[in-house]
Amino acid sequence: MSPPPEDDLLALIHTWATHFGYYDGTIDLQTGGDLSAFTTADCTLTAHAPLWGTREGKEVATPAAEVRKQLARMLRWVRIARHDMHLARHPQEDSICLFFTVKIRFFLLPITLMTVPLAFVVTTSETDRGLRICDIHEWPAATPAEARRVLVETCGWPEETTFTPHVAFGAVS
Repeated sequence: MSPPPEDDLLALIHTWATHFGYYDGTIDLQTGGDLSAFTTADCTLTAHAPLWGTREGKEVATPAAEVRKQLARMLRWVRIARHDMHLARHPQEDSICLFFTVKIRFFLLPITLMTVPLAFVVTTSETDRGLRICDIHEWPAATPAEARRVLVETCGWPEETTFTPHVAFGAVS
């Protein structure tokens, strides 16, 4: 599902999802390697503890291109599905947060390896080439209400931030 063409922010998220295998579970590193059409050159993703085995205080901002390579290797063996997606938009800035539950399963076996609920926070900046994703943070959050708390208390979003159910960005339910 594509976002409305007039919504630059959702179009960026859609392009990210396409290049990072969120829709079809595959990443071809031979094509689509130039991320500059939708990210800044220094775009990073930071997974906050305890997501993905990260320890408190040991969070590292990983360049987007490296995240893409890591996902490409991982997607050879597992499939990732996103469920229970909710969307929040920052009312004054071009930032967005998606809450969803990630389920990771072996490619050929119906065994769920991990179930991880998280808040996927995307920050953008205006560049000479237009709006681009500059920073992504994955925060642990068990529910949309907990994700909202992270946005308000940790990320400095306004108190009136709300989530609405959303089906997109590779979500299956």
